[in-house]
Amino acid sequence: MNWQTLTSVRAQYRLRREEDGTGHERKSGPHAKFSFGAHQSVMVKEAISLLDLKKGEVVVDATAGVGGHSEAILKAAPVQLLSIDADKKAVEASTKRLAHYKSRAKVIQGNFRDLDAILRRENIDLVDKFLFDLGWNREQLEAGKGFSFLLDEPLNMSYGEKPASGFTAAEILNSWKEKVIADVLYGYGEERFARPIAKAIVARREILPYTTTIELVETIRDAVPARTRHGKIHVATRTFQALRIAVNDELGSIEKGLKSAWAHLKPGGRIVVITFHSIEDRLVKKTFAAFAKKGGTLLVKKPLTASRAEITHNSSARSAKMRAIEKE
Repeated sequence: MNWQTLTSVRAQYRLRREEDGTGHERKSGPHAKFSFGAHQSVMVKEAISLLDLKKGEVVVDATAGVGGHSEAILKAAPVQLLSIDADKKAVEASTKRLAHYKSRAKVIQGNFRDLDAILRRENIDLVDKFLFDLGWNREQLEAGKGFSFLLDEPLNMSYGEKPASGFTAAEILNSWKEKVIADVLYGYGEERFARPIAKAIVARREILPYTTTIELVETIRDAVPARTRHGKIHVATRTFQALRIAVNDELGSIEKGLKSAWAHLKPGGRIVVITFHSIEDRLVKKTFAAFAKKGGTLLVKKPLTASRAEITHNSSARSAKMRAIEKE
């Protein structure tokens, strides 16, 4: 037998050994619950400072998650808040968390790429402040959708009930051409071994189509040089990032969402964005630069980063970058 046919048989045993005994756990699923304590929102103080909230303002948290930033906004000033999230479970968690703010807070399910339609539906024309936290919370790792390379799950990777792109990760792996897969891995994941990984993916699917994350992780491990399999960053990180971005059309959603936010922003209003990888940050930087030419003021010349103390307390903050712009 060649290595492709042995993938699903040996993967769990090998991964347990290589990941200090953790392996692929089967604790996730469609009934996984979101909890307030497990996920910690990033750069909360910096976000509140840059938003510069005032009494009576209309604020939109475009990425509610479990409600960390939303609650901080409501605590900071008596504003009217609309929180949005594509994930149904996140909406349920945020709704529960913000319930005691009653009429001051409303949480709805939706994708910020559809911000125009959402605001029309909510009878909101102009907004004072927008916050976009482009990270994804830890509870999504256990949502049963294949986001984690340490869990054995179906290769879905959609934030919402349906993928924004119209296709799942499994469909990419099982039907796209080798060159296109390589371009996705390099362009969205900055994966330097994109070509050999894409080649291995196509070779493996000819024998057996991909259905779960464990199969993909094993393919990646066998496709890259042995010396790279035990680095600081997990060998599958960039591939999983690239697939997630493609499935959810993240870059297209970010660009569309920010343009909609700018169109609905009041003069003197602000947009604050938190990114977590260079591809996102470059897109936000470019978009804000375009806004600045149309009557905007960049509030920070270089993106803010989390303090050393926060990074020590919350490792998710280490790659966070914050940018902000004010409309004239």
